[in-house]
Amino acid sequence: MHMAARDMLAPWDSVQCAAQTAGRGQLRRNWYSPPGNIYVAIRLPMTPPFDGSAAAPATAYLLAEALRVLGWPVQLKWPNDIVIEDEEGQHRKLAGILLEERGGILLAGIGINVDFSPPIEVLRAGAAMEATCLRDLLKAGEGRYIPTAEALWQQLVIRMHSAYIHCHSFSGQWKKHADGLLLWRGKDVELRDDGRIVRGWLTGLGPAGGLCLNQNGRLEEFFSGSLLRTGRAAVKG
Repeated sequence: MHMAARDMLAPWDSVQCAAQTAGRGQLRRNWYSPPGNIYVAIRLPMTPPFDGSAAAPATAYLLAEALRVLGWPVQLKWPNDIVIEDEEGQHRKLAGILLEERGGILLAGIGINVDFSPPIEVLRAGAAMEATCLRDLLKAGEGRYIPTAEALWQQLVIRMHSAYIHCHSFSGQWKKHADGLLLWRGKDVELRDDGRIVRGWLTGLGPAGGLCLNQNGRLEEFFSGSLLRTGRAAVKG
């Protein structure tokens, strides 16, 4: 953020570190950050769709698309997680995104599990799903050769930027593309938010990046909450 404020970090420039000693996730929770994974901050342009509530799912779509181009069949778990199915058919979290805006500067903190994933005992209580890493998926027969975290990020950021600039009217088209990668689209889900549980049929994303649920014929868009499949218990931390 200091680099961006001093004009040392232009939109689509990024900073990558090997490990973090004080990493943080949502709600300033500690973020497990051992060497071997991808930890980056990338500056995004403050133009649609990144200038509003659609920024998180739009960024997640770009990252998911980049991973898919490299052979990893990931999906977007609203609003800002990347998940993949393991050999047992279970969806596991592979990457997460955290956005921060200050004074007109928007940064996306991105973490991708390459060599390691957080063990279940360090996940927060109520986490929606367990984590995995690319290395474990490769052992299970998924994906392909994995370069180092540093080299992999170079490939991913190039493909993210390419998907952005080569999409005709990205601000108007991103939602259609993201809907095609949306986890549990067309399924019954539940959204948990501060003690409130809402159940419905997931129809897709709204124009502003919210989650659209059909509740007995009534369509409503939500902008916060933890998403789960209906009737599936969360991970116990």
